[in-house]
Amino acid sequence: MLSGNLAEFPFPSLVGALMQAGRTGRLFLRAPFLEAEVYLRGGQVLHARVQAGGRALEGEEALDLLAGLRRASFTFEPEVLPPHTTLLGGLAVPARLAEAQAAWEKLNLPPDWGYVLRLGPGGGEVDLPPEALGLLAQVEGRRIAEVLLAPGPLRLARVLNTLLGLGVLEAVPKLALSPVSLLVLPIYGPGTGVAYVDEPLYAEWARAIRHGFRLRLNPSGALMEVRPRPNIPGRLGLLEEDLRRLRLRRGDKVEVVPEV
Repeated sequence: MLSGNLAEFPFPSLVGALMQAGRTGRLFLRAPFLEAEVYLRGGQVLHARVQAGGRALEGEEALDLLAGLRRASFTFEPEVLPPHTTLLGGLAVPARLAEAQAAWEKLNLPPDWGYVLRLGPGGGEVDLPPEALGLLAQVEGRRIAEVLLAPGPLRLARVLNTLLGLGVLEAVPKLALSPVSLLVLPIYGPGTGVAYVDEPLYAEWARAIRHGFRLRLNPSGALMEVRPRPNIPGRLGLLEEDLRRLRLRRGDKVEVVPEV
C-alpha cells in the first residue's frame, strides 16, 4: 500500500504518477480538518470527493481544490472500486491539475486550512467588491477548508486571499487547550502587562499553537503578553504593577489559557 504526505509528494504529482502507472484503486487523503478520496481505474480518474465541516465538493472542482492542499496524509488502496464510473477529464487531468497548482501558487493562503477566520484588527475603511463583501459576511468563525468547499474553490480562494491580504480577515489556529491552574509568583522590577510561565509549559503551548499567542487570566479575564522564564514550574510570574492592578498576591491560584 502506497502512503505518505502531500508535504513531500504534492497532489498533482501524486495523481499524475498513479495515472502514468495505470493504477486502479482509491487514493484517500486525511487532514485534521478535511477528508478526500479520488478513485482511479486503469490510470483514469473516475471520481473525486472532498468533505469538511458538513460540506462536500465532488468532481473536477474537487480536484481543483486538492491541487492547493499542501499538508495531508495519503494512502492508496489498490483495486478498490469507485462508487461512480463517470470519467473526470480523461488524459487531460494532469494538465488541469498543473493549471490549478499554478493558480494556487500565486496565492498566499495559510498552508494549514484548519485555521479559523475572523475579522482583522484594523479599523480603517476598505472598498470591497460585492463578491468580497458577500464572502466576508459568511466566513467568520469558520475554517479555511470549510469556506473553500463550495462551487468555484479557486475563485473563492482568490477572494479570500484578497481579504486576508488587506487585513480585513485574519486566520488563526483553532485552539483546544485546557486551562491550567498556576500559583501567583511576584516578579520584582519595572513594567506591566507581561505574564511569565515556566519554560517547558511555554514550549508545550508554542508547539501546539504554532502561532503568536497571549494569555488569558481567569476569573479576571485579563489578557496579557506571555513570556517563558526558567525554573518556575506551577507558577505564574506577575510584575508588581500587575499584581496591584489585578488585586493578586503571592500564592493566589489563577487559571490561565492561551489565546491567539
